[in-house]
Amino acid sequence: MTRSPITRPLRPALLLALVFCTATAAAQPSPHLRAATIVIDGQPTTVDVHEPGTTDVVGLAIVAHGWTRSREQHRDIGIALAEAGVVAVIPDLPNVVNLWGNGSAIVDLARQLESGALGLPPVVPSSLVLIGTSAGGLATVLAATRLPDIAGWIGLDPVDRMGTGIYAASSLEVPAIVLFGDASACNLAGSARTFARSLPRLVRAKKFEGASHCDFEGPTDSFCQRLCGRAKEETTLAIRTETVLATLELLTAAHAGVGAGDRDGGVPLPAAEDPPPPEPPPE
Repeated sequence: MTRSPITRPLRPALLLALVFCTATAAAQPSPHLRAATIVIDGQPTTVDVHEPGTTDVVGLAIVAHGWTRSREQHRDIGIALAEAGVVAVIPDLPNVVNLWGNGSAIVDLARQLESGALGLPPVVPSSLVLIGTSAGGLATVLAATRLPDIAGWIGLDPVDRMGTGIYAASSLEVPAIVLFGDASACNLAGSARTFARSLPRLVRAKKFEGASHCDFEGPTDSFCQRLCGRAKEETTLAIRTETVLATLELLTAAHAGVGAGDRDGGVPLPAAEDPPPPEPPPE
């Protein structure tokens, strides 16, 4: 696990803030969920918009689901982010095969949100975090390379079958946090570790022992659990809490104007067998 020096003083305050948000959630207006349709990258797309029940909004997160999944599998994180003051926009990604196209779609969605799409106030890049699960991790890291001013990227057990995500990660200019579970066929024997080693501005990489690939979504379903192993409620909750904390951490650092040099300096991950050289994404 890596942890840069700048994050150490931030995390205790963020933990207290998260506990406070949880303790006072019942006294706050509930987050509001609405579905909307937007054309991104030329295709009509349905998105869930989770808005905080308060005017104290701290930022916005785009959350990308995995292969053959949908926005339905990320409603729990959308609610949790909104309860913490983060607007969560969760699209049904338009491509099943063309994962690079999903990256372009996320870039287009981010650009439209900067202009005030979906009835939301315009978001400045430094108030935007990209979060991606499994193949959604690939799509969001590809998008993040084209959005160099955002607050950061969070990979949730990200998967990269072709090496293009690793190639993109190696040139990522924004701070990044990677959360991952046990190695399995569903995460390509733990490809998140290779993602983490490739990131120039890795804040930290954290493994959740015993976590299946399905623990990184919620609510999951029987299809995922038949293929990738049973999800455990306590593990899913721990990952969701850490994801919210990571989002607040990246937003707090971005708003404080923390620079690249300040965020570097973590201890490298343990050595592992070198992966094959990554290939650049197709033109």
